[in-house]
Amino acid sequence: MRIFLLVVLLFTMLGASAGSLPLVTISDPAGDDFGAGKLIYPQRNDFQVGDLDLLQLQISRDKQGFWFEATFRNPVRDPSNVPGSVGADSLANFTRKGFYQFNVDVYVDTDRIDDSGNTFTLPGRKVRIDGDYAWEKAVILAPRPELMRQQLIGALTEQYPDRTTAEIEASVDQSLFFPTRIKVRDKTIGFFVPAGFFAGSDGGNWAATALVTGAITTISADFSLFPTTKKPLETLQLGVMQPAPGHPRDTFGYRDRQPAPVVDVLGASAEMQIRQLADKEDLTGVSWGAREDIEKSAMPAAGSSVIPLARLLQPETTVTAKPAEPAPAEVRAKADGSIAKRLQALQQLFDQKLIDEAEFRQQKQRILNEL
Repeated sequence: MRIFLLVVLLFTMLGASAGSLPLVTISDPAGDDFGAGKLIYPQRNDFQVGDLDLLQLQISRDKQGFWFEATFRNPVRDPSNVPGSVGADSLANFTRKGFYQFNVDVYVDTDRIDDSGNTFTLPGRKVRIDGDYAWEKAVILAPRPELMRQQLIGALTEQYPDRTTAEIEASVDQSLFFPTRIKVRDKTIGFFVPAGFFAGSDGGNWAATALVTGAITTISADFSLFPTTKKPLETLQLGVMQPAPGHPRDTFGYRDRQPAPVVDVLGASAEMQIRQLADKEDLTGVSWGAREDIEKSAMPAAGSSVIPLARLLQPETTVTAKPAEPAPAEVRAKADGSIAKRLQALQQLFDQKLIDEAEFRQQKQRILNEL
């Protein structure tokens, strides 16, 4: 069932800035920051019920682009008040955007054509989106956006060695945007997306499916620096806390069967959210505007040379014969090669200043200990 929403044309104190046009304000029930119904907050003093409870998402437009503003039940916590986990004085030394607890994914259906677009979500989210809200563009708010983008590109490059890094970067940047222009004010966090990302679409008749997850702020738990038989995308958490049984300290906990890591879904009633997440149903979004007024400029460009992101993140499943067991010498050679690649990937992150020296030294030592 579709959820339609009236376009909100009034400014609010925490809303759009002067000279901008508010497009929509989407409200979400309070007190539903429990995912499928049984998620338990991390057992730390800096995580309290309500911290990831999304109450509202407002989208506005100006000449330069779009402002997304997410409002939570509790004030957004400042990372400068939290001790660092890898030797830094505080989390603010490497989470420099003014927040650290959460990610907000906004999957935008710009063409409003059923089943035209993507229904997958990014690695680590473990949910799908209903075909009526299939998306063309996704905005991913994360505490360390540059690192998240680089992690995704690195995993795709490793999984598809026949593709150049430039090809993969083009595919990612055509469909995904990781905001770096971010404003935090009390309970509201605003993030800017340039107009060019939406390829001429004015936002007047979009649909959006938005979800909140707990954020990982270090690379130790979700960067593919450790040997595994799984493909890179299968192990990539992309900055998302994965629930663990019981009452863990550093991630969300749960009882009974393991739930998806999604903490809150925008616009859904608590009952709908529980049903969709618990039963692994496709998530439904919120739409606004007249679907018949779609502009051709908002449609994907025909004949584009950029590889569609879906072909990389959601390739067709193929059945292959089980490979023969490698000889011990071959196993050792592969292990040494894996360590060299991981050290190279780590060095690139450090050279690009996406991790600090403390993180670099910690991860390097963990890799070298395997020799």
